[in-house]
Amino acid sequence: MIVNTKNKGWEIFSHSAHGLLAGQIANELIEELKDENWVATLAAIIEHDDRQLDFDEKDYLTDLGMPRDFLLEERKVEEIIKRSKRLLVEAERKSTWIAILILHHIQYIYKDMAQDNKSLSSFLETLHTREQSLIKANKLPVKKVKDTYQILVFADRCSLILCQDAIPAMNRKLEINTSIRDTTYFIKEKEDELITIEPWIFRSDNFSVNAEYKVLDQSSFKDNKEFEKCLNECPVRIKKWNFKK
Repeated sequence: MIVNTKNKGWEIFSHSAHGLLAGQIANELIEELKDENWVATLAAIIEHDDRQLDFDEKDYLTDLGMPRDFLLEERKVEEIIKRSKRLLVEAERKSTWIAILILHHIQYIYKDMAQDNKSLSSFLETLHTREQSLIKANKLPVKKVKDTYQILVFADRCSLILCQDAIPAMNRKLEINTSIRDTTYFIKEKEDELITIEPWIFRSDNFSVNAEYKVLDQSSFKDNKEFEKCLNECPVRIKKWNFKK
């Protein structure tokens, strides 16, 4: 989960909400980036971070009883492998194309960590073999997979920046990443509180996206169960972002 500290309390976005926001952003891209697999590509973008929050598997509180942002989590290899397998099973049930993109994504995000862990390295090698097998079986150009994956990377990073409330003030730019068409993209907030991305890569000159989140005003929690109960009972809020060229 993505946790922001606010004066009003803990602002919390689930990774599933973040994924849906990424899908909204991707769907606004120029039409020439969308091929016959576009719906499946959108599904992969939306679902790439699903099956994260499981209160039976993990403690989501810090030592002080405060909600733990995902960047502060201690990522255990066993949990990573278990969650990845769970995600891939669901992906393959839907679409080979979705599975290929998710396989690619898991290898990408854990490749650095795998350098120091034989178990994770071996797991990623297995995923690479599986990805190559699916690509070959479906006679897909490797470049097509890589190019489409850059759309996922772009949308994922944009969504994360929004959910983390990370756009800098004073009209300053923040680099998103180098992704679609090997181009480096930047995001910034304009004076009228509209958001823009440079270079502009969207089909319309303006559009809006939104995501659900929750705000908890309790400063800390005695245990995971109390936190889970409060999070489940907290009303849903909706945050909206307006983009303009």
